[in-house]
Amino acid sequence: MKLPLNDIEVIFSRLRKQLPETAFTTNLPLKTPDKEYSLVKFVLGEGNRRKALISAGIHGDEPSGVETICAFLENNRFENFSDEWELTFLPCINPYGYEYGTRENQDDKDLNRLFKHTDPPVEVAFVKTILEKSYEITIELHEDFMSPGYYLYQSGTHPEDDHIGHEILRNVKDIMPINLNDEIDGRSAQAGIMISEDDYSSMDWWPMALYALSKGTKRCLTLETATKYSMDKRVEAHSIAIDTALNYFSEGK
Repeated sequence: MKLPLNDIEVIFSRLRKQLPETAFTTNLPLKTPDKEYSLVKFVLGEGNRRKALISAGIHGDEPSGVETICAFLENNRFENFSDEWELTFLPCINPYGYEYGTRENQDDKDLNRLFKHTDPPVEVAFVKTILEKSYEITIELHEDFMSPGYYLYQSGTHPEDDHIGHEILRNVKDIMPINLNDEIDGRSAQAGIMISEDDYSSMDWWPMALYALSKGTKRCLTLETATKYSMDKRVEAHSIAIDTALNYFSEGK
């Protein structure tokens, strides 16, 4: 019998302890043969002018993103943005995968390959409803078991905002080396930034970022920390990247 490696309820308990009374929390039940999980969304600064979506755990074997969202609240980093930003968080899109340490969900599906499907799994459908709102920026927190350092994907509707990727890597490099390989995960890269597809509309499948872009998001970031480093380093690298991204837009760029 397969035993869970993690307990998602511990994560949710940590988040509940930190959420201010004004946070708006939505839970959607996710039934599996073993147990019923919750798909969780919470919002800080509801009604503020700028909108960002920060998500983690779409791949269950990448726990540093989940830990980063917990740390973002526990260390009060969100307070730096509470007057300007409406921050929507999806702390763990794939709770089954998180508990069992698997990339896929309970049906052996890679959720980040199914955003172009018209009848996707419940977890993807949940995220799609949230992406009906247009965001200034979406930030997806991932990690890579094979990478020697930090890197990222970015796409957006305003080419002038491409600078954001370079700013993130410039700030992260003091915590974690940047992956400077010319090819990462079978794709071309330049100075730690993955080179985007020219025509994503022709792709057979979409990840979450491309679906968000199709729904009007201005800038999509997929951030990849390196699993070889300690959890503390991975969390700090992601936290600095989030701070950098939000500050970039706060400065009116």
